[in-house]
Amino acid sequence: MHKSLAELKGRLAEISDLRAATAVLSWDQMTLMPPGGAAARARQMATLERLAHGKAIDPALGKLLAKLQPLADRLPEDSADASIIRIATRDYERESKIPSSFTAALAEHVSHTYERWARARSEGNFKIVEPLLAKTLDFSRQLANFYPGYGHIADPLIDALDEGLKVSAIRPLFEELRRELVPLVL
Repeated sequence: MHKSLAELKGRLAEISDLRAATAVLSWDQMTLMPPGGAAARARQMATLERLAHGKAIDPALGKLLAKLQPLADRLPEDSADASIIRIATRDYERESKIPSSFTAALAEHVSHTYERWARARSEGNFKIVEPLLAKTLDFSRQLANFYPGYGHIADPLIDALDEGLKVSAIRPLFEELRRELVPLVL
């Protein structure tokens, strides 16, 4: 294996491991964690996300990806290694637009919001979580604004998970579902 490609895979594995640890903490928060641990858990998740994001936007990673681009250009486009380089480059470019402080604040907010939502749900009182949901929308708007030029505010958020997909493509599907499903529930 190409030495630089092995280095890239190692760096990507570290980022993946940090995000997997965050996912385990999130699962624990949703299933086992006592409510009193919410503040510490939010802080832990923010720390892990800040570390993962820092590794994901490390300029050394950007240089490594640039160094590997000629290799990717020589490989078949659908080869695993070319795909790793292409997707890692896309992720690096996307994540480099977002400050690590923002990703950490968002992770902490999401953790706090989940804890409040669980309490609001058990008490049947939406007012408990309502202010945090408004703040979630603010975070979503801020996140979208790191990617100017979108047609709809949700486009950059959707694109992060489904490359190239836009609201304009999804809207007709949901309109059709609404026409078919609403009469079933009324």
